[in-house]
Amino acid sequence: MTLATRTLMTGGSGFIGSHFHSVLPNDSLINMDLVQPKFDCQSKYVAGSVRDMDKVRATLREFPCQRILHLAAEHKDFGIKRDDYFLTNEFGTQNLCQAATEFGIKEFVFYSSVAVYGSNTTPSNEDMIPQPNSPYGESKLKGEAVLKQWASEDSSRRVLIVRPALVFGERNTANMLRLIRQIEARRYFHVGPANNIKSITYVKNLIDATLWLLSRDSNGVVIYNYADLPQLSSRQIADWIAEKLGRRSPITLPYWVLHLLALPFDLAIAITGKDLRISTKRVKKLCTETHHRADKIRVDGFQPKFSSLDGLSNMIQWVQSEQFAREAIFDV
Repeated sequence: MTLATRTLMTGGSGFIGSHFHSVLPNDSLINMDLVQPKFDCQSKYVAGSVRDMDKVRATLREFPCQRILHLAAEHKDFGIKRDDYFLTNEFGTQNLCQAATEFGIKEFVFYSSVAVYGSNTTPSNEDMIPQPNSPYGESKLKGEAVLKQWASEDSSRRVLIVRPALVFGERNTANMLRLIRQIEARRYFHVGPANNIKSITYVKNLIDATLWLLSRDSNGVVIYNYADLPQLSSRQIADWIAEKLGRRSPITLPYWVLHLLALPFDLAIAITGKDLRISTKRVKKLCTETHHRADKIRVDGFQPKFSSLDGLSNMIQWVQSEQFAREAIFDV
């Protein structure tokens, strides 16, 4: 398969999809998404959900493809019913596998997540037995199982499963942008020692890693974590951002203080049903270790162009640029 292989890309209107559009020939991409892309691209757009088997079939009938790149997912922490995670992440994947069988597609790329590992006291790696502790992680692992079954039915099928840590970079307006904005406004505090590792993935490295893996010859199922080096603690990430913004390092507060301050926001969330940026759940999540190793892909030969610090610097430059107002359109 080549980069110009005609590809059905699900969820291609999102943040990661926009970066695939930047490096893959757009005339080889069929973007199936619930929303139309808001960035400049020349791919063929099809409005539809992976939950809709008839739509998946109709799309592949009209636009025959040789590869599926499955980015579409339910992933947010708030406002999603448990069943919805599985309807998209598991049964949507099942629909795509069935369609791949019917239309003779042999290659499938699935973006899973390090959430399949759950909470661990030791850094994850691909040999670790997944033990997800969230509906998102559980549903992603179910999606992986669907693909393993599909690949086992035909030895010529090829499945690449990528498990990235938190993805950030230009055009993204989710967690990392919120952190940058909070530090810029001097509203961010270190919580206790803040020495917990937070594995992160710069989107341009993730795209390059995926394309590098696709360039290698393999059949069956291969699974790779992805996270960038150096691995950084939450304190190191925040201090680096503060330095690049010309701000002092955030002050440190004890965990119990931040937890106490977040309690009124929990009440407001319960009353309004809105996902506020401050809550006891977010404070706890900030302090949680999310250390995921990606040694396998480096041992196999992949060399990323950017370090995690380079990625943070690039994102900060983007936030401070004129491009930001035009491209800050994704909340994923």
